[in-house]
Amino acid sequence: MPFRRLSVPLIAVLALLVSAGGVIAQSAPDPLSPANNPCGGRFVSQSNLVPDGAPTPTTANECLKPGGPPHDPGPLDWAHPGPYIAPGWSDFSLQSFSAGQRLAATYYFYWYDLTSLSGDEFQFMANGQFDRPPDPAHYSFLLPDTHVREFNDMLAAGLDMVLPVYWGEPGHPGRTTDETYPHYWSTEGIPAIVQAQEQLAVGGKRLPVGMFYDTTILANADLTTPAGKEYFYVNVRDFYSRIPPKFWAAINGRPVVWLYDTIWVSRFDQSSLDYLSDRFAQDFGGLRPYIVIERQWLNAKGTPAPQTLHADAVYGWGAAANGYDPDPSLSVAEVGPGFRNTAYCKGGPAQNCFDVGRGDGSYYGRQLAAAVAGGRSLLAVETWNEFSEGTDVAETVQTGRRNIDLTRTWLDRFHGR
Repeated sequence: MPFRRLSVPLIAVLALLVSAGGVIAQSAPDPLSPANNPCGGRFVSQSNLVPDGAPTPTTANECLKPGGPPHDPGPLDWAHPGPYIAPGWSDFSLQSFSAGQRLAATYYFYWYDLTSLSGDEFQFMANGQFDRPPDPAHYSFLLPDTHVREFNDMLAAGLDMVLPVYWGEPGHPGRTTDETYPHYWSTEGIPAIVQAQEQLAVGGKRLPVGMFYDTTILANADLTTPAGKEYFYVNVRDFYSRIPPKFWAAINGRPVVWLYDTIWVSRFDQSSLDYLSDRFAQDFGGLRPYIVIERQWLNAKGTPAPQTLHADAVYGWGAAANGYDPDPSLSVAEVGPGFRNTAYCKGGPAQNCFDVGRGDGSYYGRQLAAAVAGGRSLLAVETWNEFSEGTDVAETVQTGRRNIDLTRTWLDRFHGR
């Protein structure tokens, strides 16, 4: 079958990895247990665990599934922008890359808190079925030092920007699981990322931050309606408004918004992207985003007439498993080191369960070579640290720094160094 999503990491993977440190209250009933899940299994119902004062998601017991009918996102009372937004903030000056400049980015999955591995769920990492960073006791989305180490290694690999995955706020109707309660990595991890950026700047280093918008949070919204468009936009607003503009990744003066696929979107068309751009300009000093879309966004969905969408760049997810794609419709060179999700995913390729061996790095090296030869000006490494799927380039016990060094070798050629 054609590759699309090899797993939904914000559903299955988080249950296995992010709840380290006992962050789920042990005295409460396990909300992920099939016995406590009205939808009949783990990872299906939406999260109903929220901090005091946050609204309970309206989707908590609705049993949403991807590809379902259009779903109204309901009130947006969970959405709260940070301080870096007009009118309270007015300095939106940026350090920007230029279009056509050769740039390499990577997807950064900062949801991990491995500071106290315990319990059966973590045997995957302990027994080597999942890749493991060398110092898990100090690996957490809450620790600036974790991000400093990873950002320095990204720079050592020759990367130009980092794309942290964003998954919304507590109370968000598309937040699918609650494994990090009472912590919420998507928002609570951002201050630590900002502190890490400050530390890099003190050392004279720069690795600007763009947004990898995990659209699996869109809960089958109709992005052609006023409510759906605003729902689509506020996630971008709330991410960027939490990060000082001096740290934003921008191309031609436009902050980077990198969209994942459309499986959890019921309808969209060009007006969906245009609305996002217009609203961003209203809130951020006239700046418009540089929108990179996954190929599923190329054609409108659920509309009466066919429509081809226009964005600034197009990529195809899946290089980690399928290899570099030379399709001329793609303007981003996507590369990855291999893929393995069979520790928790059963049923073979028909169920998006794959084991693509990483070997000695030659699989990854061939993709990098093809990407350099392909001549595209944007390159994306898939991924930096998705340890559970074996797509990580970061330093691990299993591969050491081999993939960091391999990435640097080829990115030096990519950049013409």
